[in-house]
Amino acid sequence: MPSPLDPAWLLHRRPYGDSGFLAELLTLSSGRVGVVVRGARRKQRGGSLTGLLQPFSPLLIEFSGRGDLKTLRKVEAAGARISLAGRRVFSGLYLNELLSNCLPRFEPTPELFSAYGELLGSLRQSEDIDALRRFEFLLLETMGYGISFTVDAHGEGILASERYRFDPGQGFLRRHFRQAEGDHEYGVLSFKGSSLQLLQRWLEGDAVEAEELRLLREVTRLSFSHQLSGRSLQSRELLRQFLSSSRAPSEVGSLHQDEA
Repeated sequence: MPSPLDPAWLLHRRPYGDSGFLAELLTLSSGRVGVVVRGARRKQRGGSLTGLLQPFSPLLIEFSGRGDLKTLRKVEAAGARISLAGRRVFSGLYLNELLSNCLPRFEPTPELFSAYGELLGSLRQSEDIDALRRFEFLLLETMGYGISFTVDAHGEGILASERYRFDPGQGFLRRHFRQAEGDHEYGVLSFKGSSLQLLQRWLEGDAVEAEELRLLREVTRLSFSHQLSGRSLQSRELLRQFLSSSRAPSEVGSLHQDEA
C-alpha cells in the first residue's frame, strides 16, 4: 500500500537546469525540505507543475533520496490557493523567507506547520499584526531562542519603574539614568519595565495596544537579525519599494520566482 502524501507549503523556488526548479518546502512530517523538481516547466499532459508550485498553495507531496537535497516525485493540490492582496502579500513572503532561512532541515515542527496555515488564512482577510508577532515568537521558540520579559540578562526581575535596552545575544539590560537620557540622541531603543511586564502578559494570551505591538516588532526584528548574522531579508526591501510606489504587485509569483 503506498504511503500517504505529506501536506506541504512552498516556501521558495528558483530555476534549475533547462526546465526544473530547486524548491524549499515546509512539510508536516519532515519539517523544511529542499527538493529538486525535474521538468517542472516542461509542458505535460494536464499542464506543467509550475501552476501547482506556487506560494500560499496547500500541497500534498512525495519525495525520495538519500542526500540533503531530495527529488520531488509527486505533488497534488490540497486545496485552493490562498490569495493575498496589497501589503499582506509581503507579510506572506516575509514568513516564507524567515522559515527558509531559520528552520533547520528535516526537523518536524507540527505546531509551527499548523500555525503557518492558520496565519495565511488570517492574512487573506486582514493584516493581523498580533497573529504575525505570535508566529514570530513561536518560530523563535522552535529555534531554541526564548525571550524573557520577566527577568533581565542578569537574572534580576524586571522592574516597572526602570528602563531597559534589548541585546539579542543576552536579553534585556537595565539602563542607568544617564544612559536612558541619551537613548533618543543615539538611536537606542529603550523599553519601560512596565511595558515589558505587559508583553509578558501578551505572551500568556492577553491583548496589548499598538505601542506594545510596535515594541514587539523591534524585539523580533533584532532577534531574527541576530540569528541571521545581520543578513537582510528581501521581503522587507520589496515592502519598502511597494510602500514608496503605492502599487500592489500584479503577481505574487513574479516576486517569488527566480529569487537567488
